[in-house]
Amino acid sequence: VGYTNAGKSTLFNRLTGAEVLAMDQVFATLDPTMREVKLASGRRIILSDTVGFISDLPTMLVAAFRATLEEVIDADLILHVRDISHEESQAQADDVNEVLTSLGIDLTPAENHVLEVWNKIDRLSPVTRTEAENAARFRSPRPVLVSAVTGEGLASLLDAIDARLGVTDEIVTVPIGAGDGKLRAWLYENADVIATEEREDGSASFTVRIPADRKGRLDARIQKAN
Repeated sequence: VGYTNAGKSTLFNRLTGAEVLAMDQVFATLDPTMREVKLASGRRIILSDTVGFISDLPTMLVAAFRATLEEVIDADLILHVRDISHEESQAQADDVNEVLTSLGIDLTPAENHVLEVWNKIDRLSPVTRTEAENAARFRSPRPVLVSAVTGEGLASLLDAIDARLGVTDEIVTVPIGAGDGKLRAWLYENADVIATEEREDGSASFTVRIPADRKGRLDARIQKAN
């Protein structure tokens, strides 16, 4: 998410290789676009590009605007892309945060699942860039500085995404009985399968990375299978 013209679609294209329309125009991105990205850990994620925010949105557009942001509510991590070179960058960020709060997203530090991406660092002067880097060091969670145009900082951004998503993950080994296709399918659907060991009798062991909120469901399935 982010204010209009913050560079969301350009960043999306860089990270995914997609060709999403990227232009200097309000509401250039009207429909959310989703693409899969594989991170260094092996985790596969879905990135979604959303419509740009603006302040003082006309009343007749409010409902349509919010409808495009429905998937944001259920996101595991929200990337708040900011044009850090813009003179009104902080005011724009405040507008975005106000909308996120109105959608019911908790921005308090303990519950915050928003990662700020300070984009367009290629437009900063050396002095201004140093100021931005120093400011980022004292922010929590710490923003990631990038240039979607040059590609600078994108590796660090992907690492930061990986780290944030992996905080509550667990790695477990799951025994699978011969012919238990339902459990296999469930694991591929709900976890990242890291390794598999197939046995001659048809049974197997899967080593998977699974979010903590799904671990209980996995335990219940294993218990039922046994």
